[in-house]
Amino acid sequence: MIKKNKYPNFSIIIPNYNGAKFLPKCLNSIKKAIQKCSNSKFEIIIIDNGSSDNSIVITQKIFKNFKEKNLKSKIINLKSNTGFANAVNIGINQSQYNFVIPCNNDLILDPNWFKTISQSIQKNQNPKIVTFFGTILTKDGAKYESTGLEFFIQGKAKNILNGQSFNKNLLSKTNKLVWGTSAALVVYKKNIIQQIGLFDDDFFAYEEDVDLALRFHNLGFKTLYIPTAICYHLGGGTSNSMGNFRQRMDTKNWIYIIIKNYSAKEFWFNFPIIIIERLRNLSYLIKSTQKKYLLPIDLIKTYGEVLIKFPKMIKKRHQIKKLIKSINL
Repeated sequence: MIKKNKYPNFSIIIPNYNGAKFLPKCLNSIKKAIQKCSNSKFEIIIIDNGSSDNSIVITQKIFKNFKEKNLKSKIINLKSNTGFANAVNIGINQSQYNFVIPCNNDLILDPNWFKTISQSIQKNQNPKIVTFFGTILTKDGAKYESTGLEFFIQGKAKNILNGQSFNKNLLSKTNKLVWGTSAALVVYKKNIIQQIGLFDDDFFAYEEDVDLALRFHNLGFKTLYIPTAICYHLGGGTSNSMGNFRQRMDTKNWIYIIIKNYSAKEFWFNFPIIIIERLRNLSYLIKSTQKKYLLPIDLIKTYGEVLIKFPKMIKKRHQIKKLIKSINL
C-alpha cells in the first residue's frame, strides 16, 4: 500500500512579461526557501507572456543550476501577452501538486516562507480554509504592503496595513482569518480554486484577485493570514511604465466584479455609494490620461469593452449563483 505524503506539495506559478531583471532574485529566493522545506515536493512553472527581453534565456540558465531533488521546473512560452489571470490559469491547469501558488516575478521570499506556510497547512483542521497568505513587505522591509484584503461594499478593496511601518519585534505570531488576499504571493488549494472557476481571464490584470476572493467568500470558504511567512515586493515591476493601464483595468474590472458577484439587494441598497466609487475610478482614469491626449479614445475603449462584455458577465453571474446553490446543498 502506497503511503500518502502528509506534507503539502506546491506548484509555484510565475507569470512573466519582460521581467528579466527581476527573475534571478525571485527564483533564487524561492530555491533557498525550498531548501528549508525538504519534506514537500515543488515545481516552478514560468508562464512567459510573449516577452521581448531575454527572460526565457535567463530562466533556462537558472533552472539548469537547480539541483534540488524535490524540485521540478518548466517554462510555458506564450506567443503574446495574455494577461496575469490567463497566465496563472494556464499554470494551475498544467500543475501537478495539490497547492498552487501564484507568485509575482518581482517578489523575494524569506528563506523560511515555505516552511512556515507548510506548518500552518499541516496544522489546519478547518476544511473551509483553502487560502493561505503571509506578510508582504516593501522591497526594503521598512513598510507593510499587505497583510490581507479588506473589502468595502461600494466596490473597492484595500490592502490591510498598507504603507504602515514594519517592526519585526512587534509582528504577531498568531494566525488569523482575513476577508481575502492579494494574488502577489498566495497559496490556494488546487481542487477548490478549479471548482469555483479560477481567475477570470476577462480581467486581464488587476482586481482579478478581489473577484476571486469575493467568490471564495460568497461560497463560504476562508482565508488564513500567517504573519511570520514574510516576502518582499518591489511592486509594479511590469506595469510601472505602462501609462494609464492600471486605471483602465481598475475602472472596467470593478464593474465586472459588481455585475458578477453582487446580489440585486446588495446592488440597489448600496447604489448611491457604488456610483460614487465608480465616479472616483473615472476621475483617476481622467487624471492619468489627460496629459497623453488620448482621453476620448481611452474612455471609449474602457467603457466600450464593458458594454461588449456585459452579456458575458451576466452569464458568469448566473453560473456563480448556480455554484453557490450547489455548494450550499
